[in-house]
Parts: sequence; C-alpha cells; structure tokens
Amino acid sequence: MKRMTFFLGSLTLAASAAGLSFLPAAQAASKPTIKLGYVQSWPSSNITTHLAANIIHKRLHNPVQLIASSAGPMFEAVASGHSDGMLTAWLPSTHKTYYQKLWMKVVNLGPNLTGTRLGLAVPKYVPVNTISGLEKHASKFDDRIVGVGAGAGINMNTKKAIKAYGLKHYHLQTSSTAAMTAQLKRAISRKKWIVVTAWTPMWMWAKFDIKYLKDPKNVYGKGGHINTLVNPKLITKAPAVYKFLHRFTLTSAQLQKMMLSVKNGHSIKSVVAKFVQNHPKQVKSWLD
Repeated sequence: MKRMTFFLGSLTLAASAAGLSFLPAAQAASKPTIKLGYVQSWPSSNITTHLAANIIHKRLHNPVQLIASSAGPMFEAVASGHSDGMLTAWLPSTHKTYYQKLWMKVVNLGPNLTGTRLGLAVPKYVPVNTISGLEKHASKFDDRIVGVGAGAGINMNTKKAIKAYGLKHYHLQTSSTAAMTAQLKRAISRKKWIVVTAWTPMWMWAKFDIKYLKDPKNVYGKGGHINTLVNPKLITKAPAVYKFLHRFTLTSAQLQKMMLSVKNGHSIKSVVAKFVQNHPKQVKSWLD
C-alpha cells in the first residue's frame, strides 16, 4: 500500500508534491496526525482529498498523512481506525456493497459533492444508444468493455450489466483510469468503436465528444453523490477537523475544472493552491 506522508518539520518529496506547508516541531506536537484514505488513480478522489488535506494542514495546523489504496481497503481502513476518514464514498449505488458491510462502524458526514452519474459511454459517432444495443455489434467493439482498476464499484456494476442485458459476447477488461482514457483517445482519433466505463464528474466529458448509453434497468443507479465518511473517534481526536469535513463541499463544475487542469499538465499542488486562492469565501464557510 502506497503511503504519502506529511510530517511537520521534515520536508519529504510526497509533502512537496501535495503542496502542504510545514510548521515548527513544537506546534506539530500539539496536534494529532490526520490520516485520510484515497484512491490515487481516481482523479476525483486524488484532487478532493489533497484539497481537504491542504486545508486541514494549513488552516487547522494538523499534520496529514494520505494513505493510497484501492476502494475496498479504503473503506476497511476508516472502519477499523487505520485512517480517520475518506472523501470518496460514491453512494447510494456505486459503493453500496462496501457501505452496507461497514456502515455501522463509520460516521457518514453526508455528501461533499452531488450530481454524480455512472454508466457505459461510447463516442457520439457510434450509432448505439442503449446498453442492450451493444450485443449485436460485439465484434466492432472487440468483444470488450474497457473498465478501470479491479475493485472499483463501477466494475462491479458493469459485471452486473453484462448479465442483466445479456451481453454474452462481452468481457470486462480491467485496466486503470489512465489506461482506459488513453484507449478512448486512441479509438476516437481513428474513428473506431469503443465502449468504456464512465462517470460524472470526470474530465473526459470536457475532453471527448462522448455519450452515455441508456440504462433502463438502472443497473448503474439513477445518479447520486460522493460522501465523506469518518471513523467515530475523529470527533474527539480532532473536533475542528471533524467539523471541517462535515462542511466541506464542492460543485461538480468546480471539481471537473480542477481535474481538467491536472490532466493538462498542472500539478495537483498548483491546482489546489489556485482553488484556495480563488475561493476565499467558500473556504471560510468550511471553517467558520
């Protein structure tokens, strides 16, 4: 499991990459370290968590440790107390399996972003508009649906969709967000047919001319929100951090703009710093 740690008083490469400031050792000793779980390969999780970590560190003066993992271990870590919280619970559908298993061991602070959506997407030049319509064109799609990393909730939904819509000739190809979008870009440049797992918010909607396939059976749900979950002990460990995470919210447009900036080559450090600089009232509302 990859760990990115921000210890006050010692400048590490990871902390420099995340853009978090450092405080005198004496001040650091008075504040507990806040551990946040995230999925590094998911742009929404990566950016949102780094933004929250920036505020916790610079404004609330707690050292922050970011713990990168896949979705399942991220939930387990919050429930067990190995991490204090996460800002990447896609509910009510995507991470339903994880949440139903662990909901009694975590505190749900509510949505930090609303208006999410998941499904399958194809380039707009592909004359297929429904998931069920994929079956008769399996060979043109190379008999595959290009997914993301193993363990992702959208992959679980896609396996259900293959059965629900009778896509007998298809298999789910697991990869990563970067690999999936790279294949999408290459296919579009060649006007080839491709079907990928897709979600909102995600920068590829601003980058590519694509469309969701209709899902009348609601295998992927009707949309939802991304929630913040914390370990029950956080409220006594760091009350100010607990209150901040309870108030922390972004709009889909704000997150997609930051995601696209990172995709275009800007560092997460600079993107997060620019957001904080340009939204002082919003940041203040999280802390008041």
